[in-house]
Amino acid sequence: MPITMDPHALRTLEFDAIRARLARHTSFAAGRDLALALTPSSDYAEVVKRQRQTAEARRLIAMKPRAGLAGAHDVRAIAAKAQRGGLLDPPAMLQVADTLACARELKGAIARLEESLPLLADAVSVIDPMPRLAGDISRCINQRAEVTDQASPALASIRREVRALHDRLYQRLQDILGASIGKGVAQEPIITLRDGRYVIPVKADMRGQLRGIVHDVSSSGATVWLEPLAVVDLANRWREAQLDEERETERVLRVLSGDIGHGADAITVDVEVLAWLDLMLAKARFGDEIGAPELPYEGDEQPWIVRAPAQLHLLLARHPLLRAPVVPTTITVGGDARVLLITGPNTGGKTVALKTAGLLALMAQAGLPVPADRGSRVPVFDDVFADIGDEQSIEQSLSTFSSHMTNIIRIVAAADDRSLVLLDELAAGTDPTEGAALARAILLELLDAGALVVATTHHGELKAFAHATPGVTNASVQFNLATLTPTYHLSIGLPGRSNALEIAQRLGMPHEIIEAARASIAPEQRQVEALLSDIHREREGAASSRRAEELARREAEEIRAQLEDKLDAADEERARLLAAARDDIAREVERARRLVAEAGHQVERQKLEAAAARLREADEQVARVKEQAERAAHRTPRRRREPHAPRVPAGPPPDAIREGDMVWLRGMDRFGEALSGPDARGEVELRLGALRTRIKLAQVERVQRPAPSRATGSVTADLAPPPVVGDEIDLRGQTIDEAMPRVERYIDDAFRAGMLSARIIHGKGTGALRRHVRGFLAGYPLVKSYEEAPREQGGEGVTIAHLAV
Repeated sequence: MPITMDPHALRTLEFDAIRARLARHTSFAAGRDLALALTPSSDYAEVVKRQRQTAEARRLIAMKPRAGLAGAHDVRAIAAKAQRGGLLDPPAMLQVADTLACARELKGAIARLEESLPLLADAVSVIDPMPRLAGDISRCINQRAEVTDQASPALASIRREVRALHDRLYQRLQDILGASIGKGVAQEPIITLRDGRYVIPVKADMRGQLRGIVHDVSSSGATVWLEPLAVVDLANRWREAQLDEERETERVLRVLSGDIGHGADAITVDVEVLAWLDLMLAKARFGDEIGAPELPYEGDEQPWIVRAPAQLHLLLARHPLLRAPVVPTTITVGGDARVLLITGPNTGGKTVALKTAGLLALMAQAGLPVPADRGSRVPVFDDVFADIGDEQSIEQSLSTFSSHMTNIIRIVAAADDRSLVLLDELAAGTDPTEGAALARAILLELLDAGALVVATTHHGELKAFAHATPGVTNASVQFNLATLTPTYHLSIGLPGRSNALEIAQRLGMPHEIIEAARASIAPEQRQVEALLSDIHREREGAASSRRAEELARREAEEIRAQLEDKLDAADEERARLLAAARDDIAREVERARRLVAEAGHQVERQKLEAAAARLREADEQVARVKEQAERAAHRTPRRRREPHAPRVPAGPPPDAIREGDMVWLRGMDRFGEALSGPDARGEVELRLGALRTRIKLAQVERVQRPAPSRATGSVTADLAPPPVVGDEIDLRGQTIDEAMPRVERYIDDAFRAGMLSARIIHGKGTGALRRHVRGFLAGYPLVKSYEEAPREQGGEGVTIAHLAV
């Protein structure tokens, strides 16, 4: 069962100041009340749950930095009044509507992040945003807290009548006022209100010239404010319409108040959940303010929160109430050393270390972020006790020593192995010898009880006691004698020095006084102090070496991490480039397949007679060649020429080809003309009709060196004549499906004809045909490049293709 924390310790450790700082981060009154009432819990499961909730709130702010409760109000009292049948005014209803809107928005935002914020999502699941009630309030009341015409048809009708009557009344008064001024009866052209009735100013001595009701008289008596009888009936009707408006407005407000009263319980729950969420978000923002890191968690567990009895370990802890810069300190108590005895000079930071340990333990058990580094460990104590500062009580006639003893007696009686005890200047304010003896006895009693104890003292005898007693360890705060300032660093394992003589000497105390004081100190004590001084120097040197080694190690780790990051980045870049290359290749292959498929479909769809005829001719020729080859194969194993084929003498070998030779290629029934001899790579440049290409010697079936003709002595070759192609093609007026097959045929024919460039006229229009033509040219292998024609030759309506001849 949870135990209430010692209120004296909460006050002494300034937990109230923490609550006040926390409250400054809340958004509305109900959340602020929860922050000011926050107390630590002694239940382990509850503390772990609180820390998980705080961690989720910090995660929510990280994911949604603008998350908050803008518009939320503590409307519980308003809802209770409505539930009792009270009539609410429009501003109060607006607060209810704004609160419900805030609840709806926050519930939706957290519900969408339920996987990351399970505890917060579970908390907001009970919110009822009451959309119908919120909508009715928004429809009936505007942001100026006025009841709108949309509140009811009757109200809209009444207000139209009020405006119409008012306009008629005012116009009639203006007419009367104008006539009265012309007759000298009225003082000036003013129409004003007196007791809700419109009046005009009339000269007192002329009041008999205008019949009416006097509603007011000026202080001088020279002017009377008169309502003319001619408008009294119209003014009465206007006033009656105003009363009707007031009655209908009140009826609307009563209906809305009743609806709020019926939903009062749900509204109260909504406000309480919003207040709890406000507290969670305030904890998160307070953690950011004090620089508290997010300590590790594993699923539903918070490993840094442990069950007592256990060791308290605060790594580089900072007191949250100190102004920056704060020197962090590491405090460890528990395990083999359940009592930590801190010694050292005044203003050296002993009390700050003491308060830091206690306050951070309380903050952890309250579910607040703790300003200590990862690696810290905080037990959940049943109670935290503290005796710190001057607690002299004049009212109770208690001296400082008596007040401390009264408090310590209470602590000794209540402390056990699940307690944290903080004792500042233990047994001070009395005889040093008796005080030291009393302090030893108190510490031994608390040690036997199993409590974790952090105590500070100036009694030198206690240093030896801590050194010789198992379970008790010395600690000291360090002091810079050169600057006469404390360093606030806590050193565990060594007792501290008071440095009283050194400080007095540096402050200007006469040398003879310092020497006299030093001579009065027992030799054994001087030797102990000298030994402590040497130990401190050696320890500081060792600490400096360790810091240098740690710095070097961290730098090496950072360099290693940077190199690993660079290697990872290089691997990722290589994988990305390979993937991109594979994707590019796949796209090109797919594009080629589409082009081939589209060409086949276009040939079938358009039934291109010329292409079909050429294909049929080729098929027939292939069939004839196969038939002749089969007949020849059946007759004899030797190669025979067809009867109609010309006799061709055996030619030179392929590697002896020279310019002008006729070259037959494997799989072709026509020869080409060699334009050069073989090069170093074993390739020959060949002309086949209008086509120039390079072929490998392995593709050569036979070579013939043609004989000169009898007439001219020139070599003749039966080459297919190039097609006749115009220098441009006009696609205007054609669809894309009609034009693109023509473009492909035209480019093929132009290439075979040996043309260097071709003009394609596609027109301007919407630009769709131009984009398709240029897209085709960009990927077609027979096209080297393309460009837009000069303005005088058609500009963007014409594309010039440069062929790869």
